[in-house]
Amino acid sequence: MANTIETIKNWSNKKKVVIALSLVVGIAAIVLLFSWSQATNYAVMFSNLSEGDAGKIVEKLQQLKIPYQVTSNSIMVPAEKVYDLRLQMAAQGLPQGGGIGFEVFDKADFQATDFVQKLNYKRALEGELARTISALAEVDRARVHLAMPEKSLFVKEKQPPTASILVTLKSAKSLTQGQIQGIVHLVSSSIEGLNPNDVTIVDSSGNMLTRPVDEMMGLTGTELDYQRKYERDIEASIRDILEPVVGKDKVKVKVHSELDFSRTEKTEETYDPDGAVVRSQQTTSEDSQTSAPAGVVGVQSNLPAKATPQSQGGQQQMKKKTETINNEISRTTSHIIAPYGSVKKLTAAVLVDGVYTMKADSKDPKDVVYTPHKEDEIKQYENLVKKAIGFTEARGDDVTVINMPFEPLPKEEILPVKRSYTDYIKDGVMVTKYLAPVMLALLFIVFVVRPIVKSLVMESAPVVKELPYSRAGGGTAAEREYEAREGGTSSKEKGVKMPPTEEMTIKREMTGWSDWVKENPSQAATLIKEWMGTEEPT
Repeated sequence: MANTIETIKNWSNKKKVVIALSLVVGIAAIVLLFSWSQATNYAVMFSNLSEGDAGKIVEKLQQLKIPYQVTSNSIMVPAEKVYDLRLQMAAQGLPQGGGIGFEVFDKADFQATDFVQKLNYKRALEGELARTISALAEVDRARVHLAMPEKSLFVKEKQPPTASILVTLKSAKSLTQGQIQGIVHLVSSSIEGLNPNDVTIVDSSGNMLTRPVDEMMGLTGTELDYQRKYERDIEASIRDILEPVVGKDKVKVKVHSELDFSRTEKTEETYDPDGAVVRSQQTTSEDSQTSAPAGVVGVQSNLPAKATPQSQGGQQQMKKKTETINNEISRTTSHIIAPYGSVKKLTAAVLVDGVYTMKADSKDPKDVVYTPHKEDEIKQYENLVKKAIGFTEARGDDVTVINMPFEPLPKEEILPVKRSYTDYIKDGVMVTKYLAPVMLALLFIVFVVRPIVKSLVMESAPVVKELPYSRAGGGTAAEREYEAREGGTSSKEKGVKMPPTEEMTIKREMTGWSDWVKENPSQAATLIKEWMGTEEPT
């Protein structure tokens, strides 16, 4: 250790500065690379937040002591904690969906004017509706705009309220007509006097989602969905009844239906003249009998105090009968409501594949013979289809079954995924992130540490004592000449003088070397190692 320190002290200032700078730069580079490779990978937790939601989320992250980064439109947290933190924030009702709700009235402001109060109510109502719509799984964000005219005393001047909704859907998500109608009725039911037809829904791409009436067919979105569902059910029924006979995937069906979505109510009253029924009957019967006076006709009979013979008079009899009958004619009253979505006409086209058999003398599974179905079989299939769909000839239904060979579908080839240059760059960065510190450490050891250690070891080697021939008075003139020519370079740097030249006598050389090796075995070993390390023997 002492020799190493002494060797370092003997270095020149230039050498000390170069080695010190190399060590500092190498260590700093290794530290920076290790710090970069171990740096936290951040991912987006929430984006496009309102200022209120962003502030509350940052406050919660500070309470949980979670590192975070805030950009212009997002909050980033460590990638491995993104989903856990989202669940924690959702449990606490964050984010609230952007926009203020009815919490605007939590603090009473007695100085607010009536206009400000109405404006705050409108803002709160829009915010609450936006939060409710954003609760749908397919909706990422929603904004609601309400137009609520002032109430007028005159009915003719009364303007109905309207609503406009902008929804931003999540990636690869879409809303069905049922969900759209649900949003419409949700908003219309939340605002007094709002008609569902006055609610407009638009997505972030500007597409109109609410379609009250289809431009081509005059049907609403709900009616179109019902019609398509009805046709799919009929197609499934045909496939279910034919596939067990002809084979799976050997039946192609297409059904077109004409449905009547008109609502009809009819009231009928029918009178049956032949179905008279006695309602009431009244009968009155009258019988009377009277007698007429008798006598002689003439003057004699009319003279006073003159008795005249009386003759017997006649009798009158009268009968009267009255009958009143009230009849009730039978009447039928009917109130008929036509069914909604009744079938006006059905058209079905069915394509059936034939039978494939392998040739007897061939072993290739692709070498097959196509055999079409017989005419009577096709007729049977047609009858089955008619029974399955409820065929009615009176309304003009039509069913067509055709037997044709199917073209074999080409096998889907799994194409290699084309990678962009960005993907390769990302892979290179990931590999470099982990391998760069190791490679730099190895290069630092090989090109900096190893040369310095080797230099220290070589310069701190023990000084070899003077060879025997130099102790014997300097040797011959040839020896002194050799020392003057060769010894000045090697002996000063290594502390060892070179061996005698060939002009010396063999006896003197062997004797001197033998004695010197016995006295200095370790130095002799060092000298031999140096000889073995030289490129050309001297």
